[in-house]
Amino acid sequence: MEYTVKALADLAGVTPRTLRWYDRIGLLKPLRTTGYRLYGPAQLDRLQDILFYRELGLDLASIRTILDDPAFDRQAALQSHLAELEARRARLDDLILTVQRTINDIKGGT
Repeated sequence: MEYTVKALADLAGVTPRTLRWYDRIGLLKPLRTTGYRLYGPAQLDRLQDILFYRELGLDLASIRTILDDPAFDRQAALQSHLAELEARRARLDDLILTVQRTINDIKGGT
C-alpha cells in the first residue's frame, strides 16, 4: 500500500508539514515522487521509529544517526522503547496514586 503525504500524516498523527520537513532534511524520504510524495510500508515503519525516538526526547539529528546506522536493530529498539514506556507508565501510576491519596487526605479521609 502507498500513502500520500496527507494519508500518512493522518495515519501517524503528524502534520503534512512535518513529513515534508523530514523529507527536506533527509530523515524520511518518500518511496517515490510522481508529482506527489508517495510512501510505502518501509517509510511507515521508519516514521514509527522516528516518532518513538521523538517521544523519548531525542533530536532529529540523533534519530537520523541511529536509524541510518547499519547496525540498527529495529526489534531491539522496539523492545527498548517498550521497556521505557512501561517504566514511564509505572511512574505515572505511582504519581496518580499519590495525588489521589493527597486529595483524599485533604477531604478528611484516611
